[in-house]
Amino acid sequence: MQGKQFVQGMPDNSAILDTNSETSPASSSFLIPGVDALWVGWCHEGDAAELVRALKYERRTAAVTPIADRMAQVVAGSRASLVTWVPSSPSHRRRRGFDPAELLARALARRLRIRIRQLLRRSDDQPQTTRTLEGRRIGPELLLSKRRVSDAVLLVDDVCTTGSTLHTAAAALRAGGASSVSAVVATAATLAPRQPAALPLR
Repeated sequence: MQGKQFVQGMPDNSAILDTNSETSPASSSFLIPGVDALWVGWCHEGDAAELVRALKYERRTAAVTPIADRMAQVVAGSRASLVTWVPSSPSHRRRRGFDPAELLARALARRLRIRIRQLLRRSDDQPQTTRTLEGRRIGPELLLSKRRVSDAVLLVDDVCTTGSTLHTAAAALRAGGASSVSAVVATAATLAPRQPAALPLR
């Protein structure tokens, strides 16, 4: 899909952002090379941001349910045949005892009733949150954990800030043979739909 990327909120409130259009220059900030479509649950603010923080930093795995429910809503039209996720850094996984993106991906795959496989692995251990702005733009080092993949892949992550992580992940998947790569995130820093979030966990 050259020059276009979907940024979708609720299924009946989707938008196609034409990144070649001079009338919508802001949309270029969400053009992620290698990603055919991007679905966003909420803007990263307020209750939605609290839900993500509860999962990532307070280990409140009950947050997976409302987030995965929202993801399933917004990707209802996806034609993906396989779900995978962006792996967190090994040190963060050890500290938490789980990978937030993996939990979300597994919950989403169950709701969509499509297959899930771990396709990516981290070859570095530096979390995005500790990187400089330049480091964030470069993204993590991600490698394909399987020799080949030919599916239409739906890539899951928790937060999209610069898009570099999704770009790096999509590049690895495409190099491995993925026929298409779309992505869904719980929240995004900018240009995301500002619908009300699920009630925050207390």
